[in-house]
Amino acid sequence: MRALQSGTSWAGLLSGPLAWAVSTQLNYAVVEWQCAHRIPVIPFIALVLAIMSLVGGALSWRARQQGGASFKPERTRGTEAFVGNLGILTAVLFALVIIMQGAASLILDECVR
Repeated sequence: MRALQSGTSWAGLLSGPLAWAVSTQLNYAVVEWQCAHRIPVIPFIALVLAIMSLVGGALSWRARQQGGASFKPERTRGTEAFVGNLGILTAVLFALVIIMQGAASLILDECVR
């Protein structure tokens, strides 16, 4: 519960790449089903996973605003600020990548058989 209240500086570093990896695997797994049923589910999956990435970025931002919110007291405030900033930027970058990959599924009109 402490992590949600005060944030964790490394949350964006973990959530962004994890959401992107899940997105990539789901895109490969769902594409045949989407082609068979003509229901665009990949953009919705991308939206949910981009939000997951941004939630990690928000936790990093909250930790940055709180002054670090480290679970290790030996870390300096500057280190926590750096990790928080890096987590925010990483989460935003991966959210954009996930959205772009999800949007690509809207461009193709017909599936190749």
